[in-house]
Amino acid sequence: MSHLKIIQLEYFLAIVKYNSFTKAANFLHISQPSLTATIKKMEADLGYDLFMRTTKDIKITEKGIQFYKHATHIVQEYRSTVEKIYDLNITSEPRIKMGMLESTSQWMGKVIKQHHNDYPNQQYRMYEVHDRHSSIDKLLNFDVHFALTNEEITHEDIASIPLYKEPYVLITPKDEFPNQKTITIEHLPLIMPNKNSQVRDHLDDYFNRMNQHPNIVLEADRFESATNFVHLGLGYAVIPRFYYQSNFTNDLDSIKIRPNLGRKIFINYLNKRKHSEQVMSLIQLCIAYWETYIKKSSISVKIIFATLIGLLYIMNIYFFTIGSPFFKGIKLRNDELSLLLVLQYDYLNHTQDSSLLY
Repeated sequence: MSHLKIIQLEYFLAIVKYNSFTKAANFLHISQPSLTATIKKMEADLGYDLFMRTTKDIKITEKGIQFYKHATHIVQEYRSTVEKIYDLNITSEPRIKMGMLESTSQWMGKVIKQHHNDYPNQQYRMYEVHDRHSSIDKLLNFDVHFALTNEEITHEDIASIPLYKEPYVLITPKDEFPNQKTITIEHLPLIMPNKNSQVRDHLDDYFNRMNQHPNIVLEADRFESATNFVHLGLGYAVIPRFYYQSNFTNDLDSIKIRPNLGRKIFINYLNKRKHSEQVMSLIQLCIAYWETYIKKSSISVKIIFATLIGLLYIMNIYFFTIGSPFFKGIKLRNDELSLLLVLQYDYLNHTQDSSLLY
């Protein structure tokens, strides 16, 4: 009996994935007769059928299912080993590979800098990934150690951890809408992300829920391009709030969109992959960065509200003392002010990330 080769296992896995010899052959860039011949030879060497074939379709056999489990494990181990071998040729510390969103580069740079201080020999590689399915493929194929996405990944082999919420904002030329705090975007000339991107899916879903038909004048791959087009006066772009803080948005205004439009960012990694100490440390730093950010934001908001309540309390005493007939109607008793403060504090405790999304 001849030995099975990795490429034969990959052919078999492709057929299971697409449930079609023709589609698998197209994916593998080989002819369909050649693929069929390879599988028949495998079955002859193994001594049992992997598929039951009819003129209409194919079905995997019970032994084929068992073979699939082993083949999947072997191919994954092979890919992981090859990755490590190539990385070791470059550095004694295999580089950490990350699937990134364009809008996360600023804060992610700060986290990597902190991580590099702890691991000065560590190298990194970033891949910009625009859609969730590409992130899943890169994780499952060991192309990246972790990936950031606009939405949760629900897959039994992938851990998906929420990091933070943020709103989308409308960016406009300076003083285009002076003194306007919020804006509806249905009838505005919009610069939108291309179809099939995570952000575009969010925006399309938003307009569908609002039963609105956006006026799209231009589509672009990246926020950087969209921002440049706003500078040129071609329209207005919808971008994540944290991207607005980048250098590309100088001399532009941001306006809160009404009704609210936001997203949640997740960090995802393959939970059945044995990650190095360096990789897990970087993942934990990402989580800790946003836990700290949200906590600081929550404390800041509470301080502002407490200050406002204190001013209201002082004003109430002052106007009661001078006996102004105009303000007597809004005078609050001490117990009412205390209750207001307690209710506000309790509300903030239950909405600690509200300042991020709204």
